[in-house]
Amino acid sequence: MTVLGEARIVATNPDRLPRKKALELLVYLAVHDGSATAEAILDDLLPDAPASKAPERLYTYVSDLRGVMRRIGGPATYLTHPHRRYALNPDAVGIDLWRMRAAIREADQADGPRQRIDALRRAVEFYRGTLADGADYEWVEPYREAIRQQALDAYLALVDALTGDPAAQVHVLDAAIAHSPYSEHLYQQAMRARAALGHLDTIRTLRRTLEQALAEIDAEPGDDTIALADQLIADQQHPRRPSALNQSGKGIR
Repeated sequence: MTVLGEARIVATNPDRLPRKKALELLVYLAVHDGSATAEAILDDLLPDAPASKAPERLYTYVSDLRGVMRRIGGPATYLTHPHRRYALNPDAVGIDLWRMRAAIREADQADGPRQRIDALRRAVEFYRGTLADGADYEWVEPYREAIRQQALDAYLALVDALTGDPAAQVHVLDAAIAHSPYSEHLYQQAMRARAALGHLDTIRTLRRTLEQALAEIDAEPGDDTIALADQLIADQQHPRRPSALNQSGKGIR
């Protein structure tokens, strides 16, 4: 199942899709690492349903979800109900969000730089877009932002791990900016990587792209970002003059 980007159960030509609320339940459980109390589910997914009818409605969505999963994946236990909780069976259900989180944990516990880079690459590859993109679930926004930030941190950690390889950094940063177009720190990192490759015009393009993106939300780039772009451009035009921004190896942050 994918929940990063459009939420859907992955199948080839499925003959039946889950109901909208059944799919929302699946996303909800995925976000909560596969398990949530019936009370929490009712509060978040069915807040306006009459108390006498809400549990029956939830059971209808659970039954629908089980039926779709069995039709797609064959006989198995996909969703259980232990101790007034609903729980996905991780041995029968695979979810991209779980794989992303597992890869991040693996990166944090890596024994060496190569293992860390490999794990971080897997983590960012799983982040294909906003949680349940296009869905208007009432409860979803805080989780969307938290997961987006988790993915952004993984991108930045990968860029840091790729220090000394600006071409690889650029590839990672371009993907990160596509997912987080208002993050100035990403543009700053991308400008530095492009400067290391001697890409003068791309630094200008990044500055314009950031200005246009922030204008959409009635904001402007910070003075530090503009100063960084100007200095990097000047350094490219006058390569013999050392940059005070780069001598420390840190630059503006």
